Amino acid sequence: MHELTTEEIEELLLKVRDGVLAFTDGRLPYCIPFGFVYTNDAVYISMLPAGRKWRCIQENPMVCFNVFRWNKDHTEWFSVVVEGELKQVKDLPEIEQVVKANIEKIGLDPIKHFEKRIAYYKKTIGNPKGVKIFKLKAESTEGKKMHAMTGG
Repeated sequence: MHELTTEEIEELLLKVRDGVLAFTDGRLPYCIPFGFVYTNDAVYISMLPAGRKWRCIQENPMVCFNVFRWNKDHTEWFSVVVEGELKQVKDLPEIEQVVKANIEKIGLDPIKHFEKRIAYYKKTIGNPKGVKIFKLKAESTEGKKMHAMTGG
C-alpha cells in the first residue's frame, strides 16, 4: 500500500462523483452514499435535514467521508478519507460557488441549470425542512493506493 500525493488526492476528489459519508450518534456508526463536489479545499454535500443522518449530525457533527475508485483494468485501487466537522453553509456566495462547481462536475449546461438550481437553494435557505448544503473542511485527509490482490 502506498500513500497518495497531495495532487493524486485532489485529482480523486475532483473526478470521483460519489462517496460515502460516515456518521455516528456516539453509539453506532452509520454511513450512506452521497454525490459531492470538491471545491475551495472542502467537500460539499447537499442533503435534507431529516432521518437518521440528521439525528447523528445533531449528536456529533464529526464525520468521515470516503471516495474510492479502481484503475481501468481493476489492478489497482485508490481511496481518499476526509475527516472533520460537517457544517451547514448559509453564505449565498459560497452556495453559488458550490452549485456552479457541481454543475460543471456533472457536465450540465450552466446557462440552462444555474439559475434554476440557485433559485431552489435561495427558496429553501430559510426553510428548516429544505435541502441544505453542508461543508466538510478537512481536519485530516489521507489517500492510499494499492495493487489488487489476485488469487493464485
